Amino acid sequence: MANNPGRKKVAVPKGGWPTGRKEAIPAALPEVAGKRPVVLHVDNEAINERKLVWRFGQMDTDGQWSPTNISPSELANLFDKMTSFETMTIGEIFAPGSEHGKKYAVASMPSAPQKRLSDLQREDETEVARLRCSGPQRLYGFLREHVFHVLWWDPTHAVWPSTK
Repeated sequence: MANNPGRKKVAVPKGGWPTGRKEAIPAALPEVAGKRPVVLHVDNEAINERKLVWRFGQMDTDGQWSPTNISPSELANLFDKMTSFETMTIGEIFAPGSEHGKKYAVASMPSAPQKRLSDLQREDETEVARLRCSGPQRLYGFLREHVFHVLWWDPTHAVWPSTK
C-alpha cells in the first residue's frame, strides 16, 4: 500500500474500533467468583447461525473417558457423526429439547466427572457440553461460541447417566 502524504494518521481507540454489532466481544470479560468466563452466547443469533467446528487440544488422554480408548468401529461411527454435526448450526444442535446437544453446569455434574475436571486442573470451568453420537455414546467437551473442544469420549453413558 502506497503512502498517502495528504492523509492524517488516526489512533486506534482502546479496545479496537466499535463495530456496532451485538456480537462484538469486549476487550476483557469479567471473572465470576474466580471462575473463567464461558464465552458462549447461545442467545446471540450470529453464533447460533455458525456451523460447529472442532478442537482437540483439551482432550483428556489419561482418564477413563479418554478419546484414545475408542475402538476402530466406534471411531468410524464417531467420525460420521462429527461430519454430520459440522453441517449443523449451533442453534440447531443446542436448541431447547434437542437430542443432539446439551450443556451441563459443572456444579451439578456427578462426582466422578467433577473430580476428573479437578484432576485436570479445570475446576474453574462452569459448563460442559455434550453431543449425543448414538444410543448411549456421548462426546463431551467445552463449547466456546461455535468451537467444540473435545474432552471425553463416553461410550456407555457413564459421565452423566440417564435417570430414565
